Amino acid sequence: MYQRLIVLFLLFVSVFVKADEPLQGFVSVEPFELRLEAIVKISPFKEAWRLDAEVITEAERQPILDNIATLIESGVNLSSPETAISFTGRSLRFIVPDPEKGYAPDDRTRIPLAEALVGVTLSSDAAGVMELHGEWLWFAPGQEQLVLEIASRGKPSARLLTPVESEFSWKQDGELGMPEMLPVPGVQRFQRQPVRFLVFVGLLLLTVASIIVIREKQKAPSWIGWLTMFGIASCVAAFQVRIDRIEQLSEEETEELIYASLRNVYHAFDFREESAIYDTLDQTVSGPLLEEVYLEIRQSLELESLGGPRVKVYEIALRGWKPQTGEAQGEDLRVVANWATIGEVTHWGHTHERTNVYEAKITFSPMAAGWKVTDLDLLNEERVQKVSRRVAEPLKATPEVELP
Repeated sequence: MYQRLIVLFLLFVSVFVKADEPLQGFVSVEPFELRLEAIVKISPFKEAWRLDAEVITEAERQPILDNIATLIESGVNLSSPETAISFTGRSLRFIVPDPEKGYAPDDRTRIPLAEALVGVTLSSDAAGVMELHGEWLWFAPGQEQLVLEIASRGKPSARLLTPVESEFSWKQDGELGMPEMLPVPGVQRFQRQPVRFLVFVGLLLLTVASIIVIREKQKAPSWIGWLTMFGIASCVAAFQVRIDRIEQLSEEETEELIYASLRNVYHAFDFREESAIYDTLDQTVSGPLLEEVYLEIRQSLELESLGGPRVKVYEIALRGWKPQTGEAQGEDLRVVANWATIGEVTHWGHTHERTNVYEAKITFSPMAAGWKVTDLDLLNEERVQKVSRRVAEPLKATPEVELP
């Protein structure tokens, strides 16, 4: 009991101290992305940046953002033994605390210096990072300590850094769990030769024609040639005329196809490079539909106006499906499906949990490579977002110790 009270007290103290820090640091490790983030109070940099007024105007914003970009890129070093870390994405903006979103863009034309905050996000497409080593050399004037929060799929952890003890290490707790494509039921074709019996008719005609020619020789009637042609045509038709149709999927196979296709579509957005997303989507969605699906899914996963992080979908629930009625099916499989996605992303120390519920008409068509989604008509979408603050007890930079 007392131990739990002590832990809660330390967490409360860490939150209180951290909220008053002029500079906060964050690292988010995801399967296909690594983000280095910071929240910066501008007032401690007033003298260093020669900010004379007590209000930041629109004209003064960009020089401040440029200063911060230079400081974080030169003052924070991250490396991993598994992969090279190169930050290719960068977002800096003035932000304001928001009870629903954690932080929101600060759109005021004149921002009081005492309230000015800047959110920084540097992103890298480094994949499968299991271990990090780093050095945080950037501190605000007069800042004696900095709590660096590290978010991943494992337990949350933090490092208490100082200008003297600025190095830190981190190791992934357990397996990273890289997502993979799910297999879908194959296209089973059913072939039938409905006039195969004609081979016997053709052989009979050819046999009769041969007997007559042998008996009559040069006196064989002229219609023997037609008899021979009909015999040959009957044999050819017996083997060439085929009915080729798709074997219908069972209910279990249809459900498997719907779920696996949806999961594979969302799996494409685990990647961050546009080419990788399109290549993965192309395995599930037909060409003409690719761009539409890409734009719709990406928009549904992005955090609005918060610098570009995307919610990572970690669970999909197929709530139900039924065949579309009143429409010609042909070889296509048309269903109305209901599903929910559950995902989260940690951004500037706040975890955004999002649940989306969808209803859509989906058309699957048989292709050489298997079933693919060729049409998707979204009928309904409901979004529920929850923002929570997860705080880990900060420890001094120690490579061997992880937080419970």
